[in-house]
Amino acid sequence: MAVMKMVALTMIGPQSEMEPVARQMVLTGGFQPLPLDMLINDRSLRSKLTTETENPYDILVTKISAIWKVAGEAVPDPQPVTIKKDFTLSKARMLVEQTSNRLQIWDQRRSALVDEEELLQAAKLFVEALHGTRFGPMDLAEGTFAKAFFGCLTNDNFQRLQESTEESPIVVNSLTTSKGNTWALVITSPDYAGSTKKLLDAVYFKEFSLKEIAAQIESDNPLELIEKRIFNHQRAIRGLAKAAKEMLREHREKYELLFSELYTMQRVYDVCKGHGEVSGMFVLSGWIPADTYAAISETVAAEAPGTTLIVEDTSDISSLGIRIPIKLKNNAIVRSFQDIVALYSLPSYGEMDPSPFVAISFVLFFGFMFGDVGHGLMIFLGSALLVKRGIMRSSLGRVMKMAAASSVIFGFLYGSIFGMEDLLPAVWLSPMHDINRLIAIAICVGVIMISLGLVLNMVKQYRAHDFGRLLFDGQGMAGLLLYWLLCALAMVYITGVPISDTLANIMWGGALVMLVLMVFRDVLARYLLHEKGEGESPVLNMFEIVHSLLSFLSNTASFVRLAAFALNHVGLSLAVIMLSNMVHTLPGGIVMKGIVLVLGNLIIVGLEGLIVFIQTLRLEYYEFFGKFYKGGGSAFKPVGWKRERGNIQRRARRDIAR
Repeated sequence: MAVMKMVALTMIGPQSEMEPVARQMVLTGGFQPLPLDMLINDRSLRSKLTTETENPYDILVTKISAIWKVAGEAVPDPQPVTIKKDFTLSKARMLVEQTSNRLQIWDQRRSALVDEEELLQAAKLFVEALHGTRFGPMDLAEGTFAKAFFGCLTNDNFQRLQESTEESPIVVNSLTTSKGNTWALVITSPDYAGSTKKLLDAVYFKEFSLKEIAAQIESDNPLELIEKRIFNHQRAIRGLAKAAKEMLREHREKYELLFSELYTMQRVYDVCKGHGEVSGMFVLSGWIPADTYAAISETVAAEAPGTTLIVEDTSDISSLGIRIPIKLKNNAIVRSFQDIVALYSLPSYGEMDPSPFVAISFVLFFGFMFGDVGHGLMIFLGSALLVKRGIMRSSLGRVMKMAAASSVIFGFLYGSIFGMEDLLPAVWLSPMHDINRLIAIAICVGVIMISLGLVLNMVKQYRAHDFGRLLFDGQGMAGLLLYWLLCALAMVYITGVPISDTLANIMWGGALVMLVLMVFRDVLARYLLHEKGEGESPVLNMFEIVHSLLSFLSNTASFVRLAAFALNHVGLSLAVIMLSNMVHTLPGGIVMKGIVLVLGNLIIVGLEGLIVFIQTLRLEYYEFFGKFYKGGGSAFKPVGWKRERGNIQRRARRDIAR
């Protein structure tokens, strides 16, 4: 469970082997291209490199996708496939052209029919809206003293248009509303037509030509004529879709295979975008996880024997200002909490991944503050429903389910179900009846978390071989011992526990010794540990000590919020119950009581649940992370399948919608 070691890999080989090499990078799903202009310092070598940025497979993927678009189906998910060595760009173009020639004609015809049907629908609305008036489309289109615009816009934009034209020579007439849109007739003077057109463009007004509408309704019974034409257009569109479906039915496996091959090669060329060419040789660099190097080396040796792999020194690359990307490796449970860490910042390369600690503490804090069997079950079921409907990300859903499970467990410990504490016996304590104990436990949790943060910081200093700060810093060993001594002394004086004067003096003396060590941190590191550098003066260290002491005090006190929100939860639940009992005496009291209970509990789960979630994040980010965590890492973004599969589906749905 840590930040994975990354390797900067440079591949050099003959041009004929570039595609096979890049293909292996895509199929492994673990290669992030590294631009050569950032990597190469030698200007003479850089000038000899030629790069390519366009992907020739983009247009081919778009063309082959037209099969499903015309058929009215969603573009399927591409599947990783083995690309044969004879699958070249020219062959791919030939295969696509053979398939898409007929489809292009169908698609063009379909687009034309859709546009014509849209105009006919607009003409129908115009005729229905102005039926019984003496105005026709040509009268409005060729008016000498007025300029008319007919079209539609969203209801919100229609309101904006009305507000914008209140003090202008523009008359806005709402004809009808349909599917969240308003069809409007806008009339203004010819001199103000240009300004009106700019205003309509600003509110995304979709205009339909009145002259073209007039051409569609030249008949004694224009409405009947329009409806007949709409029917014929819809039948023609269905006919094209049926033909495409039939073609798709006959050759579905062939088209799906070709689509996956093209998509694979599209990813391949995305890998190759930053490649260079020198004297007929390709140069390609990128980041890979270190544990994949052996497998990549083996496959490249088999597929491209003429290609040489060179592992770059990451320290040299870092000196160029290039950040090493971050990839975290955790088990399934901890992996869900990586997003919580990422909201703050990913760890920098070589830094400790706090995700395992967050996984435990986040769930603990949430349950402590929101302990209730009923409300925990509501959060669990609500999260599952939101994930199922695609409203909530699955990773966040897993976090909320675990947090909800913690709420249920703490609910049994508190003996609380929907805020009622008389239905279940408290296994541990009752928040409203054991307030002092609850606060004491919250502070103890804070002491443990702050101590853990300091220990992790010491581990960090050990890894950096900064033993001076590890032993003598305010957030090192000296700071930790001082914190424990102060906590022990505070507990003695607050609780009144009797201790001997000798022990008290020893504790105060130990605290004083720790302070002295912290003041002379850099001096001790230089003379005792023989560390190089002047460091900071004792005077400046004193300011750091004051900051550390205040930080210890404020951070520890901040954990009292665990108890405060646990009490707040009980209080809100009791308020809902009392309000429901008050309305019970009113007419229809049973129904009113039910409504109050349902709404009240929904508000508690929704509003207080959100507040507790935010407070949990605050404890993690400020009180815990502040002791050891720096962050600032950039995510590893390989060119592969998982990152793009959803995008292609979304693009397909947008295309079909159009």
